Amino acid sequence: MGYFFIPLPQPLFKDDYSTVILDRNNQILRVFINRTEQWHFPPDPELKIPVKLKQAVLVYEDKYFYDHPGINPAAILRALYQNITTGEVISGASTLTMQIARLMNPKDRTYFNKILEIFQALKIEIKYSKEEILKLYLDHAPYGGNIIGYQAAALRYFNVIPNKLTWGQAAMLAVLPNAPGLISPVSNPQILIDKRNALLKNLMQKHIIDQETFKLACREEIPDRSIPLGFSAPHLARHLKMNAKRAAVFRTTIDKKLQDEIENIVAMHGNFLETQGILNASALIVETQTGKVAAYIGSDDFFDDQAKGQVDGVMAPRSSGSILKPFLYALSMDEGYILPQTLIKDVPSYYGAFSPANADMNYRGIVPASQALIQSLNVPAVRLLYQYGYEPFYFFLKEAGVSTLFRHYEDYGLSLILGGAETNLWEMAALYRGLANYGKFEPIHLFTKANTNQKYQKNLISPGASYLTLNVLNELHRPGSEAYWQQYQNQWPLAWKTGTSYGQRDGWAIGVNPQWTIAVWTGNFDGQGNANLSGSGCAGPILFEIFNYLPKDPSLSWFIKPPDDLDKIEICMDTGYLAGSYCTHKIMADAPVHMKPLKICPYHRQIFVNHTEDKQVCSLCWHNIDHHSINKLIYPPDVSQYLRKNGQIVESLPPHLSSCPAMALGNPLQIIYPQERSSLWIPRDFDGALQKINLKAAHQQKDCQVYWYLDDNYKGCSKEIHEMALSLDKGWHELEVIDEAGNRNRVKFYANLRE
Repeated sequence: MGYFFIPLPQPLFKDDYSTVILDRNNQILRVFINRTEQWHFPPDPELKIPVKLKQAVLVYEDKYFYDHPGINPAAILRALYQNITTGEVISGASTLTMQIARLMNPKDRTYFNKILEIFQALKIEIKYSKEEILKLYLDHAPYGGNIIGYQAAALRYFNVIPNKLTWGQAAMLAVLPNAPGLISPVSNPQILIDKRNALLKNLMQKHIIDQETFKLACREEIPDRSIPLGFSAPHLARHLKMNAKRAAVFRTTIDKKLQDEIENIVAMHGNFLETQGILNASALIVETQTGKVAAYIGSDDFFDDQAKGQVDGVMAPRSSGSILKPFLYALSMDEGYILPQTLIKDVPSYYGAFSPANADMNYRGIVPASQALIQSLNVPAVRLLYQYGYEPFYFFLKEAGVSTLFRHYEDYGLSLILGGAETNLWEMAALYRGLANYGKFEPIHLFTKANTNQKYQKNLISPGASYLTLNVLNELHRPGSEAYWQQYQNQWPLAWKTGTSYGQRDGWAIGVNPQWTIAVWTGNFDGQGNANLSGSGCAGPILFEIFNYLPKDPSLSWFIKPPDDLDKIEICMDTGYLAGSYCTHKIMADAPVHMKPLKICPYHRQIFVNHTEDKQVCSLCWHNIDHHSINKLIYPPDVSQYLRKNGQIVESLPPHLSSCPAMALGNPLQIIYPQERSSLWIPRDFDGALQKINLKAAHQQKDCQVYWYLDDNYKGCSKEIHEMALSLDKGWHELEVIDEAGNRNRVKFYANLRE
């Protein structure tokens, strides 16, 4: 009956342990002290007790450990006799089990408490196996100062994991808990050496070690101080500690060697960027195939309080800039809107009050989709998003794992593709890894036992579209000396993309190949913009230095073409659309097998001309005229205008036969700005005077004159470049342009005055 009245806490020891962060090879990244400011590693049931330490402890503390039931009656009687005869406590006769009873609830050393420990020890022996009891003792024994447990002791004194202890080190740890305050390596090293050597001699006499091992172990030096534990990946370690429900050992996928070296790379670049007024940089390295995070750099200097270095730049939401564009282009391929060769208009475009502009404030007229992505042009991207739809693109990002989009998709609108979205380095690395895994998206992970089951992968982009997009991204111009990477041997391709947010607050660079996914962010954690900041100029060099440092697997140098997901289709060589009957040059191109049908080339047209081909004719005027058909590449007026402005020779339609009663096919004249029923704000100058508004038109004919009328009042004419700066009053206006052949275009718009 007394068994049930013996107090025995459950669990035996309070749950007050250090939080331990380990890398993939069980090297320490960081250890946090517990609530009582002790270094005390959590017990690990999978960690076996080192044989050397086990034998040393049993010989020194409890040589009959496996034979007694928790107490040693002979030792207790002997200790009682010695204590009574001498009048002082000479021996406690404590077994390891009795020491556990004392350690789990430290109390004054009285006979009553000793009797209580005896009964508690008996109960512990009933509830636990001998191996569990030995482990409980080693996990909670004091080793001097604020070091508790053999795991912390092995690392703080010798900087080794327990199973790497030498005989001399194991013997020192065996004798140290006996009186850690009296025989500390720091305060009384000689006493500790004497006790250690005596134990080693005893081990030799019991034939556990030989004489040579004994001599070598005795010559080992005693540490004169405790060794600081690791301090790698501080942002990650703190993140895990803060989000942990209880103290634990976190076995992460981080590679400490890579982590430390990449921290140095980012810090080196951070020092240079600081001279430019750019104070922060972050990086994340992920294994592309497994999703394991190999390195996690939250900032270039964790201890730089002035630059807010303890902010975790990997998890902090920032403006996405242009880094989402590759996914829009890949999705648009699957929808049948484009292939890499397909031309996209790059002309002034207006969507209500929103008018996107390229970073260089220039327009190219029309540009292949591949070049639009390589040059990160904003106008083609917005036009493509308008065609694809910002709502489905928003939900694609959500489904692919972007959790930082906290607003409704209508609140983002078309700016979603230009940096209007919030995202972070962690999720962008996962997104690019999904593209590199042929459109299969799943979370990246930090723990060695993470679930990587295939059922969690989401195939949101076809392998064919992913592959074509990755090939385009490999053509981006690399920064600095990396620009000539293809001219050197042993150089590795990398699909990469940069992004710079509005106001130059964020500079991104993300690169992928089949082996590595590298994501880099640069900027200021306080959100301050900087004219020197750009993704290519600031984050790009960090990206490529990291990439050059990382180990390379030749079998994973570049992506394998997915043969079952790409097919050959015939496209127009000039426009990149599906070849039509009027296209003069046709080529075969790769296209995703399951993409929706690509649009037939809209720019090649068949016209009828006279025998000299200088006049168009039609059925109303070709009678008694030698005529024939020809195919021509004809761009819209706005495209032709900007192509000519950029020095390109643009093919134009010959004028229609003047005697023909019919008009030429289509209207070659078009007003570009303003658009029909748009609302304009008239800006004021610094002195308050109203400024003029630059109105724009375009014509297919290069040398054709255009005549301008505002509210039926003639305002002038233009040639080649059709622009007219006019003063406007508040209210509705009607703009009309007329060319020499009588073609005209008219829009109605409203002018507002800024107060």
